[in-house]
This record gives sequence, C-alpha cells and structure tokens, in this order.
Amino acid sequence: RSNLRKLSMACPALPTCGLALSEAERSMPGILDELEAEMRKLGLEDEALSVRMTGCPNGCARPYQSDIGIVGRSGDKYMLFVGGHVRGDRLNFELKDLVPRRDIVHFVRVLLVHFKRDRRAGESFGDFCHRLGQEKCQALIRDFQI
Repeated sequence: RSNLRKLSMACPALPTCGLALSEAERSMPGILDELEAEMRKLGLEDEALSVRMTGCPNGCARPYQSDIGIVGRSGDKYMLFVGGHVRGDRLNFELKDLVPRRDIVHFVRVLLVHFKRDRRAGESFGDFCHRLGQEKCQALIRDFQI
C-alpha cells in the first residue's frame, strides 16, 4: 500500500449517516486511485500525503487537519482544503468551494506540480501549502482550466 492510502481516511457518509450531504467512503478509493496516478507521473509516489474526506462539514474523519481535506457540500460537490497537518497542530485552509468530484484531483495536481518544483528540503505538501498561504494557493489554481 502507498503512503497516500496509509494516511488517508473517510467517514461512512451516504447512505449510512443521516447528516451526510455527499459521498465520502465510497468515493475515496477512486479519488486515491487518480491521485496516486498523478503522483506517480510527477515522481512523488513516495510522499507521505494525508487525505481526509467527509460527507458533511461535521468533519468526522478530521479533514481540517490533513494535507488535503475534502468536505461534502451538496451531491457531487465538495469543499477542498489544503495545508493542514495530521498531528493536529495546524488546520488547513479552504482552497476552493463547490468542486465537482470529477475535478478534485485536477486542482490538487496543479499544487503538486508547484510543490515538486518549489518545495524546500524536507518540506511536506501540507507545509508547502501552509508556507505559500491561502491567497497564493488559490491564485495558482484560479486560471486552471479543466
């Protein structure tokens, strides 16, 4: 198993949880498959990257303290967060809201390309996004066309 899969978690969400607005546990494997493929293409397959996904803002899988947090908003739309740390000593920040499920990995890939090129020695993806900050990360994906 990859580091990505070892560090990732999703809540049960639909249809188990009455609070869920979107899929999580059943969508997560496909998202991880896509993300692993992109990371391999970029030569980042050995990175320790945490992805946490929930079907609603309650955050049962702790999406707000991961490198990448995916929070269900409505049907197949999600709020995307980056820059946290699984130790819980730093929360992530909103990257983009109302992202269709099919586009999640595309936006993350934009940041991974910059991470590969501009990271500091020993810097994790969450640390990199935190160092750049919310405005800079949002600017990097703003003009990205899918």
